[in-house]
Amino acid sequence: MCSDAYQIGTTEYIYRGTEKIASVKQFYSPDCNENYGYVWVWQSFLDKKINFDLQVGVWDYDRSTLLGVRREFDTHNQEFWGNGANTVDDCTSGDGTLTIADEQGSYAARTSKRC
Repeated sequence: MCSDAYQIGTTEYIYRGTEKIASVKQFYSPDCNENYGYVWVWQSFLDKKINFDLQVGVWDYDRSTLLGVRREFDTHNQEFWGNGANTVDDCTSGDGTLTIADEQGSYAARTSKRC
């Protein structure tokens, strides 16, 4: 991630039922001319000692695909940056998905659409 990156769009939240477990954001770097997805897992969830899989990236509305994808498996980390996505000329959102083994489905959020 480039050091000049700053947040664009809203902060959205991943919920597990009614429990807020992570924040999802999108960042833009003028120097690198890239967007980045970002997920921060809340300490209150990490304190439960539950390992999870996590995917983070930039949803590109113009191409209908997730770009700059980073995936972590069986992790207990707190902070996740996606890879740089060459999407600054497109409409995009930050996108994060958290999956827990033995739980059906996944937990996800997407930030506001930025064009």
